[in-house]
Amino acid sequence: MVNQENKKPKSEREQDRQKKWEKLGFDTQLISAGEDPYPETSHSLRTPIYATKSYVYDSLTQLVKNHYYYSRTENPTLYALDKKLATLHKGEAGLSVASGMAAIHLACMSVLQERVERLRPRKVNNLYPQNHPNEIPIIVTHKNQYTGTYRLITNIYPQMGIETRKVNLNNLDEVKDAIDEQTKLLFIETPANPTVDIIDIKACSKLIHDNGGKCIVDNTWASPAIQKPLTLGADLVVESLTKYINGHGDCLGGAIIGPKKELRDIRYYWLETQGAVLSPFNAWLILRGIHTLGMRMKRHSSNAMEIAQFLNFHDKVKTTVYPGLESHPAHEIAKKQMNDFGGMIGFELHSVDECNKFIELLDQIKVGVSLGDVTSLIEYTSLMTGIDLASWERRSMNISDTHFRLSVGLEDPKDLIDDLEDALNQL
Repeated sequence: MVNQENKKPKSEREQDRQKKWEKLGFDTQLISAGEDPYPETSHSLRTPIYATKSYVYDSLTQLVKNHYYYSRTENPTLYALDKKLATLHKGEAGLSVASGMAAIHLACMSVLQERVERLRPRKVNNLYPQNHPNEIPIIVTHKNQYTGTYRLITNIYPQMGIETRKVNLNNLDEVKDAIDEQTKLLFIETPANPTVDIIDIKACSKLIHDNGGKCIVDNTWASPAIQKPLTLGADLVVESLTKYINGHGDCLGGAIIGPKKELRDIRYYWLETQGAVLSPFNAWLILRGIHTLGMRMKRHSSNAMEIAQFLNFHDKVKTTVYPGLESHPAHEIAKKQMNDFGGMIGFELHSVDECNKFIELLDQIKVGVSLGDVTSLIEYTSLMTGIDLASWERRSMNISDTHFRLSVGLEDPKDLIDDLEDALNQL
């Protein structure tokens, strides 16, 4: 049977494998998709690390039949990860890159900018945005999102002739009013970092599609184990592989998933030009971590639910925000588009003095940026990921001076609750 498969053209073999993987259950896809059988397999159970920059062939005919040329665009270790991510998200293709921010930037550029090639130097002036003030592309996005994304679209993109409009994406009338004929992109992060806002992907996608634009969803806080934005109307989905998908806090990575044509353009134009390439070793680490994603997300979610309920009724806690709580303003939307509620909690204390003392009293829960690890991590938002924001920016994003972001890990929930209770009771 193997010999018969090898007689088929490469593209046909890949299609057969993809169809095979798509029929599997999610937890089986985590193990097998992209890796069973591994393309041009060396019969290794685990995907090898291809630490190479170039691929050599005996003839031009052989070279043309293969798609590995240079590791800035293709690598067999990354191939397995790309195929797995596409399968998990029910997308046609995937592309793994150096970080979550690289994924966001490359995906946005593929929508906001034109793919321009073989342009004579004297015609470059025609591309300057200042020469076309009536054609400035516009992004509509939520008023609150990850600070790295916020800096990219509010500080860097305006210098490239791109306008950003920040609105409350929970208010569909605001979204509709913000979209006009120049709006090319609606960017959604849900659940949103750090305030745990939940955005209706299907409703927002319809609004931008009605105007001919595209929707990109940052799915980092949910992962494909909990939410699949492409099935809800998104055109592209981005993930920080650094977080839940890898899950072990030992490497960086990002991914873009969507239609084949768009992903081909991003790979061979935007990625190849800008060079935000994921290393084969990091791809291997992420492949190792992703095998347990389904089980981990169930435990992250169940632990977070117990802790959110504890915080919600503690008199030292001012507010608790978690999609699984009925008090969350978008609880019904979360139930509709997510199959669980994830491991991220936002909460506030009553005063800054209490915050400073509280974070120093924690023992089991570690103070640190990032999220999605097996280890629980907490950050005091205004002094950590929010440190680059002005006070008025934090207020506009509903980030208070007493806000905490808790990434609930896989420890025994009783130990985590005991740690929180001991700290809170000493305030």
